[in-house]
Amino acid sequence: MGYLIDGLYVLLVAAILLTFIWAGAKRPAIRTNGWRLMLGGAAFAAFIIPVTALVTSFLPSIAGDLVGPLNVLGLLSLGAALLGLRRWMPHITQVHEVESFSQELVTLYTRLESNNRSLLARSEFSNTLSQSAHDAIISINQQGAIIFWNQGAMRLFGYSEQEALGKPVSILLPELYQEALLICLARANQGDQSVLTNSVFELDARRKDGELFPVEISMASWTQYQDIHYAAVVRDITQRKIDEKGNERIHQSRVAISRLLQISLEPITLKEQLDKALKVILSVEWLEIESKGSIFLFNEETKMLELTAQMGLAQHLLSACAEIPLGYCLCGRAAESQKLVFSSHIDHRHDVTFDGIKPHGHYCLPIMIQDKLLGVVNTYVGDGHEKDGEEKEFLKAIANTLAGLIQRKRIEQKLKKLAHFDPLTGLANRKMLQEQLGKYLARAKRDDEQLALMFLDLDKFKHVNDTMGHDVGDLLLKAVSKKIIACVRKSDLVARLGGDEFTVVLTQTNLRGDIEAVANKIITQLNEPFHFGEHTCEIGTSIGISLFPKHGETQEALIKAADTAMYQVKKRGRNDFLIYNNTALSDETDETDAT
Repeated sequence: MGYLIDGLYVLLVAAILLTFIWAGAKRPAIRTNGWRLMLGGAAFAAFIIPVTALVTSFLPSIAGDLVGPLNVLGLLSLGAALLGLRRWMPHITQVHEVESFSQELVTLYTRLESNNRSLLARSEFSNTLSQSAHDAIISINQQGAIIFWNQGAMRLFGYSEQEALGKPVSILLPELYQEALLICLARANQGDQSVLTNSVFELDARRKDGELFPVEISMASWTQYQDIHYAAVVRDITQRKIDEKGNERIHQSRVAISRLLQISLEPITLKEQLDKALKVILSVEWLEIESKGSIFLFNEETKMLELTAQMGLAQHLLSACAEIPLGYCLCGRAAESQKLVFSSHIDHRHDVTFDGIKPHGHYCLPIMIQDKLLGVVNTYVGDGHEKDGEEKEFLKAIANTLAGLIQRKRIEQKLKKLAHFDPLTGLANRKMLQEQLGKYLARAKRDDEQLALMFLDLDKFKHVNDTMGHDVGDLLLKAVSKKIIACVRKSDLVARLGGDEFTVVLTQTNLRGDIEAVANKIITQLNEPFHFGEHTCEIGTSIGISLFPKHGETQEALIKAADTAMYQVKKRGRNDFLIYNNTALSDETDETDAT
């Protein structure tokens, strides 16, 4: 609005001057003495107006220094005009015209002076407002040169106003964005200013010392005297980016922990759970770890760390790290100290090494439940990696979660063992026998194979219990169990039904001679004396055998047939075996009837 008023004033003065020129042209008599001095002074005074406006608008930082001198020039011009008027007035025949002219001239200058003061006040207000802003406020012309630079810009970028003004705005950007800036400026100058002004940009800016930092930029444009100018408000968003990064880390960490808890509930083996857990750990994006690592479980009996889950390990490591004693290499040291062990590079603590090993570092964390060592989780980091507090705390949380997973699975395994295995001997119990025998029978029927079921009853076991005590009896049952297991294959099943009764299931036994060989081997082994301190136990066993499908196709039929055959062995003198036949069944029936 101020520029419009200035223009109108200039037009008014020009109109007055043109009127006098026209009057002088018609009346040569008035063009005497001070005529030219008066017109020249008035014209120069009129010229001062746009100059003052331009200085106030485009050079606000120095406007306060220039407006005063310009006003002085204006007063001198007005004085010259008045001097010319004084010399010219005696030659004017129409005095009232001179008075009217003088009055208009004084009024015009008064208005111009008031307008200059208003412009200066607005300039000072705008300058004070922009200089007090915390954000950087920068103006550029259409060539991209900086024409305004506030205190916020100086604080943000490190350039003083003198250093920044007139410089290309590209000095504030890394090379990555400089070409794009020139393209956008060219498009904006051609009329498509939306490429700069319709969006808020987030990018990296560059300080005077070369440091890059994230900023948010919003821009506006305006046109004056057919020149396009742009203003930008630049805000440092370093802290916001840090907060966003922290929030993303928290989210990824929560997702990883949640996934580990879900894995702990899956009905799979502990090894399968740890394999899945390791993949989850190594896939956390914010962790600066390599996509390889391992999980060890601690064996209470051997006091060794056993490699249970691994991802991306070289073959040399699979063999060298299959078992690790406490205190050996980084994982052993973490287990022994029960503290996190960090290494930024290969050092003297790397006991496991080989030719061609690549430079790397480690985070090794013990997996603990209270004060009990369960294992170690081992991750790889790049050579020279600096220890990070957030990584350390997250990996500790991971280790704690793994401890819960391992503990839960082991409790689950114990409960399953109590439900399916004999607590004294560790053999399958009656429930387990029923479940497994059902599977064996289904497979034998499908593959058209023979299956043998042995029913064993120890001879003289009651005498051992009565004379030597139940403790010795328990030791005897454990020893018997081990000897029976040693006589059969891993694919066969040995179960304790209770007391001194055992069952053996032989799978894929199509030859009768193989079945008899196993029975003789068991009898031979159990006939050997058992020594428990000062006690020596001598026992035997009676074995009844039934065959699938010859003697039955159900569990009940096979168990009954084997039990019948074993009973016949007892009747014949014990310590022997018998394969079920109809005669044995008939003899038992006759005796039962006689009774």
